[in-house]
Amino acid sequence: MVRVSSLNRTGAQRSTVTAPSCCCFSRVLPVRPQRMAAIYSGIHLKLKSPRTPWADKLKLARFAWISPQCVLPNKEQAGHNSLKCKSGFCDTVLFDWTSHALTCYYSKKAELPLSVVEGLWVYLDNILHSKKLQMVLSQGKALSLRLALAQVINERVWECACGSCPVSESTVLSCCQGILSSPSLAATYATKYELLVELVSRLSALACSRLSPRSAQEPLTAKLFEVLFQAINSYLAVQRQQTNPSRVFSQVAAHLLQPFLLLRHLLAVRAWLPEDDGHIRHHLSREIRNKVDVVLQSALFSPDFLHSYKEELYQGKEVSSTKKGLTAKGLIAPVSTILEKLCETGLCDSSLHFAVRANSLPLLYRFFLDVFSKGEDNNMVCFQLLARFLTAMDLTEAVTIKDTFDPGNWSLVLLTLENLLNSSLTGDIYNVAADRIHHGEAQFNFYRNLAQLLLNNAQTAIPAWYRCLKTLLALNHLIIEPDLDDLVCCSWIDADCKDPRVMKAREVLTASVFQVYEKLRQLPRLLQEAVEVICRPAVDKLRPPVLTAALQKCLSQCVLNSPHSQSLEMCSLILERMQSCVLPDLQEDEDMALKLFSLTVLLHSILFSMKSLDNSTPVPVLKRAQNLMEKMRDIIRFLLNNLAGHTPGSLWFEKVLQVTLLLSYTWVEVDTLFKIHCSKYVSPGEEDSDGLTDKSICLLPCVAVKEWSKVDLKSKDCSPANRFLQQLLALHRMKQIILRTDVQPDKNVQKVLGKVAQFFIRPAATSQIQPCSGLWDCQVNTVDVSSYPVAHWFHVTSNLPLVAPYLSHEDLSYIADLLLNFLLREDAPDAANQENCLSVTFVSKHVLGSSILLEFPPLFSLVLKCFLQRMVGILSSNARGQCCMALAKFEEVISTETEEDMEASIEESSEVSPSLMRLESLSRMIFSLVKAGDAITFAEAQTKGLLDLLKACRSLKPDGMSSEDHCTFFLLLFFIASTFQGDSNTEPAVAVELLKEAYGLMTSLQSGRGCVLKVVHGSELLMAAVNSLLSQSYVRVLKAVDSTKWLAFLQVFQDFLKCLIQTIISRKKSVRLNLEKFTTFMVESAVTVSTLSISRGKLEVEKLKALQLVLASFSTLSQVMNSSLGESEKMDETLIPLLKKTVVSMGPAIESSLRGEACRLMGQTFTVEVVMGMLKAELAWTSCLNRLGDGEPENSKFYHLSLYRSFSQQILKELSSSARPMSFISSSLHFLSAYHSALERIHDPSHNNFYFLVVQNLRKLLSASWLSVSDVQSLEPTVGQLLAQLLSRSNMEQYQHLLAAVGKDLNAHLASSGRYTEVLSAVTMSKLLASCPLPETHSKAFWCTAPQIISAIAFVVKECSKEKSLMESLTVPALQALAALLRHGAGVLQNPHHVTLAFSALSFVQLEHMSSAAYHSAFEAVHETLFSVVQCHPQVMLTAAPSFLNCFYRLVASIMREGRQRGETEKGSVEETEALLKCARLVERMYTHIASAAESFTVLSTFVVAQYVCELQKVTLQPDIKSHLTEGIYRILDLCMEQDIRFLNATLQPGVREVFGELYDSYSRYHKPQRQGEEKYTV
Repeated sequence: MVRVSSLNRTGAQRSTVTAPSCCCFSRVLPVRPQRMAAIYSGIHLKLKSPRTPWADKLKLARFAWISPQCVLPNKEQAGHNSLKCKSGFCDTVLFDWTSHALTCYYSKKAELPLSVVEGLWVYLDNILHSKKLQMVLSQGKALSLRLALAQVINERVWECACGSCPVSESTVLSCCQGILSSPSLAATYATKYELLVELVSRLSALACSRLSPRSAQEPLTAKLFEVLFQAINSYLAVQRQQTNPSRVFSQVAAHLLQPFLLLRHLLAVRAWLPEDDGHIRHHLSREIRNKVDVVLQSALFSPDFLHSYKEELYQGKEVSSTKKGLTAKGLIAPVSTILEKLCETGLCDSSLHFAVRANSLPLLYRFFLDVFSKGEDNNMVCFQLLARFLTAMDLTEAVTIKDTFDPGNWSLVLLTLENLLNSSLTGDIYNVAADRIHHGEAQFNFYRNLAQLLLNNAQTAIPAWYRCLKTLLALNHLIIEPDLDDLVCCSWIDADCKDPRVMKAREVLTASVFQVYEKLRQLPRLLQEAVEVICRPAVDKLRPPVLTAALQKCLSQCVLNSPHSQSLEMCSLILERMQSCVLPDLQEDEDMALKLFSLTVLLHSILFSMKSLDNSTPVPVLKRAQNLMEKMRDIIRFLLNNLAGHTPGSLWFEKVLQVTLLLSYTWVEVDTLFKIHCSKYVSPGEEDSDGLTDKSICLLPCVAVKEWSKVDLKSKDCSPANRFLQQLLALHRMKQIILRTDVQPDKNVQKVLGKVAQFFIRPAATSQIQPCSGLWDCQVNTVDVSSYPVAHWFHVTSNLPLVAPYLSHEDLSYIADLLLNFLLREDAPDAANQENCLSVTFVSKHVLGSSILLEFPPLFSLVLKCFLQRMVGILSSNARGQCCMALAKFEEVISTETEEDMEASIEESSEVSPSLMRLESLSRMIFSLVKAGDAITFAEAQTKGLLDLLKACRSLKPDGMSSEDHCTFFLLLFFIASTFQGDSNTEPAVAVELLKEAYGLMTSLQSGRGCVLKVVHGSELLMAAVNSLLSQSYVRVLKAVDSTKWLAFLQVFQDFLKCLIQTIISRKKSVRLNLEKFTTFMVESAVTVSTLSISRGKLEVEKLKALQLVLASFSTLSQVMNSSLGESEKMDETLIPLLKKTVVSMGPAIESSLRGEACRLMGQTFTVEVVMGMLKAELAWTSCLNRLGDGEPENSKFYHLSLYRSFSQQILKELSSSARPMSFISSSLHFLSAYHSALERIHDPSHNNFYFLVVQNLRKLLSASWLSVSDVQSLEPTVGQLLAQLLSRSNMEQYQHLLAAVGKDLNAHLASSGRYTEVLSAVTMSKLLASCPLPETHSKAFWCTAPQIISAIAFVVKECSKEKSLMESLTVPALQALAALLRHGAGVLQNPHHVTLAFSALSFVQLEHMSSAAYHSAFEAVHETLFSVVQCHPQVMLTAAPSFLNCFYRLVASIMREGRQRGETEKGSVEETEALLKCARLVERMYTHIASAAESFTVLSTFVVAQYVCELQKVTLQPDIKSHLTEGIYRILDLCMEQDIRFLNATLQPGVREVFGELYDSYSRYHKPQRQGEEKYTV
């Protein structure tokens, strides 16, 4: 057989055709036309002939399809061999023949081999997707799909779903896709509604089989879901055309409900694999779910079915299954039909069936509410459906559990119940009054039964259980009220689940209970139930804490909002229960001790949260408070007597002691607060001044010293919690003594205060401060062994200003040492995940960075000395020889410095203090060590320990240091940086990091108030720093460091040099002498000269870094002197010769390094920075000479002009040739600007040519493909400076050249053709030219062409908006440029039409289906463009108000759509939420500016409000976003008159009118009175 080419799917035709062997022609074509007619006629006959084998028929059909001239006649042409028609009949006949062949096979009328069947399917697929068929259909020729073939396709899809289809699944799906894509072929399905339902059902079943758990590990492909989405779309279009909604209901309920709900569930819970097609996960799955929702809602819950639903649901009994079906009047038992289909098994695994049912019920109920809950008349039918839906969860209509209920399904049942109740609450179907009056409390009784079900079957380990109860509480607190004790027990007092999700849900429920009862003014009722539960026998020996941090915060707020009477009532209730139920049986009963502790915690929380008594408090309340305090005092004495007769060590003793101390602490704090704020209050525990200052300090109030001593002796080794409470009582005792005016501050009082302060800051045992990994939630009652160090340290640091004056030097040293130890500890691994929790490290860092230490200099000095001593200790471990002597000197300086020395050093006097003399001697010793090259070798662990110490020093504030401390710290850092040497195991990166920290700290110290130049000459310090880094020990370290870390260190070292030289100049510390010595050192010293000479030879790595160091030092020196020129004439005379000497010396070294290998090795950015520094120095000194009148040619010339010229040429070559670091590009642009300034200074003839080269390279740079949009934006300031420099003295020809280049690239067709970077370059240049300071002639020329630029940018925006991929890369920058042009064109753009061009562009910008970053950038760009019009062209905004409002309305609608409330699965990240909030703030800003800047806008204010409420009615906004939008629209409502409000109420649609009514009510209640008050105040 001769080969037959297969059909080309694209419709391309072959030039050579080979006939099949079954023909009587076997030679290769082409042949003569007469011969062709015979061939084609033979093909037609053989296709019809039953004697031709099917395999040959298939080959003939393929041959006929690909032939360019084949005509197969239809019935009318069967007897004629015509060649006139070359395509149409051939197409239709072959399609019909293929369809007939397949239907014959599947109807058992013909037997075909499987290979032929597969070939027929492939052949049909090729026909359906060929361009040839599409061309035939486009010509209007009739072609229809056989009904039998449609049924065959449906059957094959079902076989694929069952896994029994012998034909390729992808081929069948492709055929299905081809048919659905063609309207003429899909008409068969459209006209045969049941057939289309069957197809969608079976495609859904196929998709479910691929998503099922059995196939969970198989990756998904997009083809199936694309076909399914297409089929659902086709079905939805047909469904909307159906005139009989009952028929649609029956079809959907019978065939689509189950597969759709299963499909939706599987898509929602799919654990997506990396191999899954991303289009399915991110787009198709969401779109399919949305379409399924539309189908189910419109089919099952049509508004026409309301009567049918009411008829069934109001009957109150099950409808007989024999009557289910359709009648002429409507549906019979639609709810039962839906529930029966939902509960049918067989479509999926039994393990999955209940989950699908549970997830589907809330969805269906939400659909029902969306359609039928519009009016109050339908609330009861909505409720009845809720009750019926619960029966599908194995619950009865009486809300009890069926016998078939599986306890393992509680989690699903509760999640379903939660969603159903939330929908009921949101739909507002429960009206308490209407339910009681009209329906006999049917809903209330149902919810009561539901609450009883939940509480009788408490599932405290499931978060949804708590959320269900919370929703019931929100519906009506009376639902929970009868079972309040069970609720308090299960969800609060006895709840002990440690799962964070459960704890969160439990806390939210309990907080809601607090808030509800606080609003009802029944908080005592709630506390009574809680006390009763606490006093019951405990289930476990140890109950969980009665108040977590979240509950404590909520309870405190509720108590604060309650009146005094209720707060005191709650406290009295707790005390009464203590006295009646707990205290009588307290002896040796641990359970009673624990109950007593829980009650005390509640009492402490309430008393610490209630409002204080004041002089306006009623007398009855005052007397009640005094009685309460007396009861508490009596209980404290009772507990003390009980403790006196028992031995410590047992749990009972510890708990009773803790209760006693907590009650005492609460009593003294509340008693003091009442006495301060209420003069009528008489404390029941007043004591005289002698008792306060007694040597045997009693920490408990109103207790004899002997009674306290008995307990105090037994509590020496008490628990950390009790020790903490004792320390709080000691602190309060200190406050009492200090505040008493009748206590004389004699030595005895000072001694007592010191004793109490020492007790407060020192724990009972040193071991109690060691375990520092715990966290503390800031509650007194939760202190234990792990959290005690945090709680104690927090209170010590918080009260330092109070206790520090009474502490000895030893105690202050103890605090300083403790602070350092805590700083060097690492936080617990879970510390970052704990909200509102403290750790010792966090507290210590806060103290070090706050002003607490600054307020107490002695403690600050001790803290610094702790750091210094710790560093010296590490250094001394390995020091030898002279280094050891220097460290001994350091120890002497640190330890012998006295307070008198510090005070003498601060005073300005002619005499030098002893401490300064010691420091001068120490500095000379350090400089001799550096000169000799001595070093200390450190092990890796020592290096890291020293590095940790240096990092901890970052937070120390230099301004708080004394002069001696400042100098000592600086010299020690310099000693470390100069003598450090790591051993062979120390990583070079760690060594360089240590040097970086040391020099960084020295730089920070120089920025403070102190100055090391008091004890050392600046030049010696500068020379020693450079000399030490050039020593052999450091060269070996720097050799192995990678370039990134080395350059980072080099930048820090340059900052150090810069800061020190600036200090010498600014403080006038022998400027000439110091700078001359350092400049001479840099120019003439052997070490620098030898380093500079290596640039001429072959470089090694260590020599390269030494060369970089010297060049960087030169550059820094010249830069600082350059910046100091012009301050004074005397200073200029000093600096100019030094600057000249520096530049002249730098030139040869730089020039030789550029010609050698050093230029490549040192890095482009560094080289450019050094050359630019030298050029700027030359510019500065020549400018200064001209200003001083010494501008002679020999003095004003540039010494290295040839170097600058060649360097600029090289930069222009490399600037845009390939990808470069951003630092190099920025430095290069700065250099070009400086070089252009130099050319202007000397009137160089190449100046004009240089201008054109720079403009050309700028265009290339800004259009470079390797630059991102963010990179271009970061370069805008630098490019703007360069443009300003170029254009400052350019002629009109040069300027016109630049404008022409911009206009050429500002072409929308370039963007559409893929050359968008060129357009971005022009857009950026336009934006920069608009904001650039131009000469007057250039400015006029620019603004004359600005209208054309605005028009071009508008066209660019329109063109780019067609492609989402160009949104961030071009559309947003174009809008930013447009906003800049409008903003800077205020008062210049006279024609309003030029401004309104922006509106036409903004209407094309897309604001949907984008990432959060892209959305925010596009939103902000559109807003800024509109805001530029409002702010700079208000008159244009008023004349073109409709266009402006249309653009702004798009923003409002967009933020409302994106800012709507979403489900848990659809919530975005924190970044997305923050981006939406920023957009909402922008809308508020626009509303506010419109209202304040355009009073004439009042005409359209009603239109703006109408637009807003129409959009608001469609969504439920997130609270934060709604608050911003509401504040903005309030400003527009300020412009509305009374007639405007009446007009809106009359014209708005009913639903929108309700939204407007709520908006205007809140406006009238909150905003309007506030505005009127502000206006009165202003008047």
